[in-house]
Amino acid sequence: MAHFFYSNTYNFFIAVISGIFVTLSLAPFNLWPLAILSCGLTFKILQHKTFFNSMIIGWLFGFGLFLSGASWVYVSIHDFGYTSNIFALILTILFCSLLAFFFAISFGFFTYLNKNSNNLYFSVLLFGAVWILNEYARTYLFSGFPWLFLGYSQTDFLLGGVASVIGVYGIGFIVSITGPWLMCFYQKPLKMGAVVILIWMIPLLISNKSFTTSYGDPQKVSLVQANISQHEKWDPKNLMPTLRLYEKLSQPYWEYSDLIIWPEAAIPIYYDLASSFFEKISSIAKQSETNFITGIPTREQSVGNIKGKYFNSVISIGASNYIYHKQKLVPFGEYIPFYDQLGNLLEFFDLPVSTMSNGKSNQKPLQFNSWQSSPLICYEIVYPNFVAKAALDSNVLITVSNDAWFGGSIGPKQHLQMAQMRALENQRFVLRGTGTGISAIISPKGKIVEQSEQFQQSVITGEFSLVNGQTPWMSYGYWAVPSLCCLIVVISIFKKRDT
Repeated sequence: MAHFFYSNTYNFFIAVISGIFVTLSLAPFNLWPLAILSCGLTFKILQHKTFFNSMIIGWLFGFGLFLSGASWVYVSIHDFGYTSNIFALILTILFCSLLAFFFAISFGFFTYLNKNSNNLYFSVLLFGAVWILNEYARTYLFSGFPWLFLGYSQTDFLLGGVASVIGVYGIGFIVSITGPWLMCFYQKPLKMGAVVILIWMIPLLISNKSFTTSYGDPQKVSLVQANISQHEKWDPKNLMPTLRLYEKLSQPYWEYSDLIIWPEAAIPIYYDLASSFFEKISSIAKQSETNFITGIPTREQSVGNIKGKYFNSVISIGASNYIYHKQKLVPFGEYIPFYDQLGNLLEFFDLPVSTMSNGKSNQKPLQFNSWQSSPLICYEIVYPNFVAKAALDSNVLITVSNDAWFGGSIGPKQHLQMAQMRALENQRFVLRGTGTGISAIISPKGKIVEQSEQFQQSVITGEFSLVNGQTPWMSYGYWAVPSLCCLIVVISIFKKRDT
């Protein structure tokens, strides 16, 4: 066994480094060529490996990726879950270790199907297909963790303009096959060079094509960022100062704005306990003819032995009053992943357990004067397919977040980058209101029009356009790209059976 690990030390080291390279290709580092290099190196070290070796390489790759890229989980658990350093570290490592098995299974599967293959081109396509199916699986399994996708490395770069057609999955597929082909460039330089140029030039020829149209007058929006500490906001004695602060920050903007947005859980009290406050806000909104949106926790009343559910919600006041309950919850922040396996451990060490429930999937969009929007709360903006479906009922995408959970980690910048990709995919403005930053107005081309600084009180204002129409990504792209990857895998299975 010692000889086994010693003889594979180089490959195992490259696997970890390649995982870290993907993190460095994303925000806030944005060293996008490292994503291509990572795929090339990984493809290279998987050649001629056993199934077992490939699984180890995959696990190490995944562990390097998630430990470097999802380190904010530690901040959420330790700083705001009030656990000790050691248990926060244990839970973070366990979380990253379990996620790493996605790559262990994927790379093992790739090696099994690719064994004895003499077609380099198809091997590369299979590698890319398995990688994207890995990302697709992570979008759904165990409630989903669609973080650190390859395609985000191109948000502000060459392939970002084609997101409205093939989305983050399609862009990731191009990146994942580019690295291996460049790594094999020395074998067939002319053919490999032509292939790489071709797979990048075709998307660039159709990039930035507009599939949607604007209508009506530009709307004015104000995003209020109060920058209240996560440690302080839920203290009952801070309730009234919190409400007064939000009122004070918003007061100059009621007459200016068509829409005022307060962030996720801006009001730290259950909705049913804040009726007098909302009567006051409703009066101001009607007088100024301004629409208003805020995040607030809501709850159902218990009936007999049936405990009422608790929700992370958004309420709208203005043209119509409506409540939306969050459907996609944050691991460790709002629910505990693998709780069935960890429950006894959490109880033994008296660790806090989150109790939020998922909202229903058939909720109606918020209705305004001449437009509507299906809101997205925090983590929901990172689900490509979920947002594509929400965009069908939205003339603008509105997302509120409480990125204080991330602390000073790289999480808020990653989160903002994913919001930019959603704007690109759906060709809609994204209005992003957060409690501590980064609040932003993002154009349909994924460009940040206005943004706030982190950990500062501010109100950012600007205009957004209402949009009609569907992009190819919204219509079929979010399932077409994974379907293509499935087809490549199915073909490879039949090829495997014939050998």
